[in-house]
Amino acid sequence: MVEVLIVLLLMHVAIALHELGHYVVYRGYRVPVLGVYLGGPPWVLRWKRKGTEYRLGLIPLFGAVLVREDDAKHLTPPDWVRVYLAGPLASLLAALTGFVLWGVLKGSLLFTLKAFAAVLIFPVLLVGDLFRALFGDLSTVGAIPMFQVTGNVIRQGGLEGSALVWGALNAVLFWFNLLPIPPLDGGQAVYRLFAGRKWVEKVYPYALGFGLAVLFALLEIAVLKDVARLLGR
Repeated sequence: MVEVLIVLLLMHVAIALHELGHYVVYRGYRVPVLGVYLGGPPWVLRWKRKGTEYRLGLIPLFGAVLVREDDAKHLTPPDWVRVYLAGPLASLLAALTGFVLWGVLKGSLLFTLKAFAAVLIFPVLLVGDLFRALFGDLSTVGAIPMFQVTGNVIRQGGLEGSALVWGALNAVLFWFNLLPIPPLDGGQAVYRLFAGRKWVEKVYPYALGFGLAVLFALLEIAVLKDVARLLGR
């Protein structure tokens, strides 16, 4: 149980750092931020400060920074790209920090180099996991297996395991959000870079629908598989 709470905490902090990247760049461009959401509903904390509403939810791996389109009219396409890529960049730096700490705690930077190599090939692993989630073996899909694996790493590795899990969580956030499909950061950055062109405006609604459908399918598969596991016990 303690390991699950640690994983949840690491997830929420990882999301907070990711959204902080977006937030800092928005504020750097003097764009008022309406809301910062960390996690998904049900909301356990809600407060407002200087015109910005903050929400903390129980469901991990969700987050958003909300602004008014009218307040951001002065942003150029490259500015928008910087806004959307600031979140993944924050996640990448957090991942590398976790892997460096892991290597230091292991007493050898060789582990850090191996972790860096794993970050570089992570897209291949991520695509494989997405393919299995949608079309293949579902035995490792869902929150329950994820918490089991990460919990075991933390239980057996202690601080070293926590550093490794932290690095892995942020690596997932980095690469997953770079996928060039909206509403993910990569897709939004591509859209903003080419916004205004007729073919982009025609394609974007379909791309957004496809991206939302994929995310919903992944969530649905994970939830249904977890429910099946619980009912089977």
